[in-house]
Amino acid sequence: MVIVQKYNRNEKKHKFLLDGLLFCYECKHKIGVRSKKNGYMFMVCNNYRRNSKIGLCTSHGFNYYALEKRILQYIRNLFLEIDSKKIEINIKNTLTKYDYEKMLEKIESNIKLLNDNIDTIHLEKINNQISKEMYDRLFNKLTREIKQKEEEYEELQNKKKESTQDNSKEIRRIVNDFLKLENPNPELIKIIINRIEIHQDKQIDIILNFKRLNEISLKSNNCLN
Repeated sequence: MVIVQKYNRNEKKHKFLLDGLLFCYECKHKIGVRSKKNGYMFMVCNNYRRNSKIGLCTSHGFNYYALEKRILQYIRNLFLEIDSKKIEINIKNTLTKYDYEKMLEKIESNIKLLNDNIDTIHLEKINNQISKEMYDRLFNKLTREIKQKEEEYEELQNKKKESTQDNSKEIRRIVNDFLKLENPNPELIKIIINRIEIHQDKQIDIILNFKRLNEISLKSNNCLN
């Protein structure tokens, strides 16, 4: 009897420090982290990975750990120069005054548009304007995007609930932990960083969750090598 070992392709073996924060600057899709047999960890634009045969975007296949090290060193240097009380105020403002409603409405609008697109291709299939194969491919693509948006919506709702809580002590702890950066973790990093956009030319744009430091750009010719 042959035993077939099944693997879940969506299961992540590693939880990376910057997980969920990496985006492609060129196409705005997420950037994933993958490994080679020799243990080398590299980034790849998900849009390129799914559509490489038709030339959508480029790989952005840079060294992940080199990026992570660069980001941590950059943040460490940045926050050593800023008064901790100001950082605390900025974090609290971010958690309590962030325009969650506007972002939730935007996601709702995106989900509605995706559902409308499904209705459209369904009619096109009925009217024999597209083949069954094309319909199936488009339908699967749209449903995946809807699921992703629904997950983003749920995550944002949870953040909105958390923002109404009085967590001054927790904020002070986060500030102190982050300034030390002895044991950084994804949860702490996501409070500080909104997103990281990777350019094909290896420029890095770090968008922080602080109004006064809303968009900080890191640029180095060799920062990902």
